[in-house]
Amino acid sequence: MKVSQEELDGARSRVAERFGVKSAPTVLSAIPGEIVRDAALNLSRSLDGDSALLARGDRLIIGYGVVVAKTGSPQKGLAQWLADAAKQAGKTDDELEAAQAVALACATYNGYYKFRSLVDQSKDFDGFGTALRASPFVRSALSKTLVELVSLAVSVMNGCGQCVNGHVQTIRQAGLSNPNAAIDEAVRISAVVAALAAWDHD
Repeated sequence: MKVSQEELDGARSRVAERFGVKSAPTVLSAIPGEIVRDAALNLSRSLDGDSALLARGDRLIIGYGVVVAKTGSPQKGLAQWLADAAKQAGKTDDELEAAQAVALACATYNGYYKFRSLVDQSKDFDGFGTALRASPFVRSALSKTLVELVSLAVSVMNGCGQCVNGHVQTIRQAGLSNPNAAIDEAVRISAVVAALAAWDHD
């Protein structure tokens, strides 16, 4: 399906306008033209949905954490765009750095616990502690709930079932008015930004 340059430019400019940044993420120029409008809409809805439970800034922090965990590049491409949009939504440099720390700690645990879920005799390793440190989970500029939502989103992207289940359980006990809606929002953010990050070579 051929999409006109005007339609592509319009989809990209609407994303920039919606989040108050000077331009759309460059990845929207790297993906096939046939999906630019859908990707722009998915990005906008996942990060700033009309019936959102989570605040826009928190959604952007979740997305930022996922992209940083996937790319390891907190100041490039989609990650930088998410950081700029998060600042427009009132988030601070300290919160962005905290999201980076949570993303890295979470990805480390994901790698270990994925092994436990993949090996047939996983109980053989129950006597071994993880011996991994993760202070960003307990000392963070982010709220405990936001730490858990970032961790859930990163764990989903990394395919760690044990970690996903643990974060879902913790979020459900966090006192949110609708924890399942918050979980669903974090997972949708993860799906959208992780897919775009795979095309992001800025």
